[in-house]
Amino acid sequence: MTTERENSERKTTEQAPTEKDQLLTIELALDQNTYTKGPWQALVRRVERMPRLERQLLQADLDRVSNKLHRRNGFPQLPTAVGFVFEIALLTLVMVFLNHPDLWPRIIAVGALALSLQPSMKVTAGLLLGVRYSYVYLWYFEPRFKLRYGTYLSLPAGRRIVFHLAGSIGTPLALLTGFFVLADQPILAWLSLAGCIAATAMQVGAFVAAWMGVQRVGPFLLTSLTTPATAAKELKAFLGRP
Repeated sequence: MTTERENSERKTTEQAPTEKDQLLTIELALDQNTYTKGPWQALVRRVERMPRLERQLLQADLDRVSNKLHRRNGFPQLPTAVGFVFEIALLTLVMVFLNHPDLWPRIIAVGALALSLQPSMKVTAGLLLGVRYSYVYLWYFEPRFKLRYGTYLSLPAGRRIVFHLAGSIGTPLALLTGFFVLADQPILAWLSLAGCIAATAMQVGAFVAAWMGVQRVGPFLLTSLTTPATAAKELKAFLGRP
């Protein structure tokens, strides 16, 4: 015979809302403009612990609700295809002007490469690993690609870590390129190399800070400022570190 306590526990378990129920509750609150911070973050932590197949079944709902949540920020946005075309066109122009005989076109090319290589590498790595994107938005002054978050959470942990690591090396690599492209101008070449070292130090510092538990820099989440911090967060979760 089952005891009253066992019946009560079974009833509580049966009545516990599923992740899909929670997603629909969050979406309703967003539609009614009554959502307050907390439920989405708690749900994501639960979803991350689910088997991959179950995460994949929630993919469309996660994408939809994540986009609604993100659009509350009011960032200007454009279709993903526009972002892809812009990045490809910018990188093409950069490659053309990196070997220009005049100095100023090369300086501008190195600067444009430093701004565009990191997001281009991250987006490309994401596409190869299985991440998809909803739109491009302007984060203050920086263009960014909005993840379809369900596709991201559906990836194995190892792929998510590789995705963020791939997005961490673009800026240092671009500045290192500047060191060689501007070799005939020693001061500019060494400034590029110094920038490469500084950018690398910042990336490593962000990774270490996130690994040590730092979550914010002023009003901003550390993971929203730099990709290595998110890589550290994902690696900690993968290794089961608190």
